[in-house]
Amino acid sequence: MDEDIMESEVRTVVDAASARILTPRAGECLVCYVFRQLGEFGCDGTHRFALTFRDRTAPRATALLERLGSMGACCCDCEMFRNAYWVSSHPWFTGAEWGEVIGTGFRSEEPIDLRNAFGIDEPPAKTIYLCCQLVRRGSTQPCGNWTRKSRW
Repeated sequence: MDEDIMESEVRTVVDAASARILTPRAGECLVCYVFRQLGEFGCDGTHRFALTFRDRTAPRATALLERLGSMGACCCDCEMFRNAYWVSSHPWFTGAEWGEVIGTGFRSEEPIDLRNAFGIDEPPAKTIYLCCQLVRRGSTQPCGNWTRKSRW
C-alpha cells in the first residue's frame, strides 16, 4: 500500500475519532462536557474545553470566561470543580450499560452500590456513569448534576 494513501486513511480515522470525542453531546451542559473532557485528557492550564464547548454549542456566550472567572475558575478548566461547582445532592448516576453512551464512567475494583450511596434503585456495578441531565441548546448553564459553590 502506498505510504501517502495509508497516512491519509490513518489521518481520516484519527480525525473522525477526535471529532466524536471532542464534540459536545446533544443537550450536554457545559459542566458535564468539561468534566468528561478533563477525565479523558486532563487539564493543560487553559480553558480549552470551556472554549471548545462555547464555540461549538453557544457561540453567542461571549462573556463565558468572565463569568467563570467571577466564580473562581479564572485560569483553567479544572478550577470549575475546585472553585465553582459541586456535584449536587441528586446527580444522575447509572450502572446500566447504556450509560457508557451518554455518561462519564467511573470504574471501581469493588461493585458500587448505588442504592446506599445515592438512593438509586439499581444493582451494584463496577462501572457507574454520571449522565448529564441536559440543558437547552445554546445554554452554558449547568444541568441538575451540579450546584454552585459559595465563594465566601
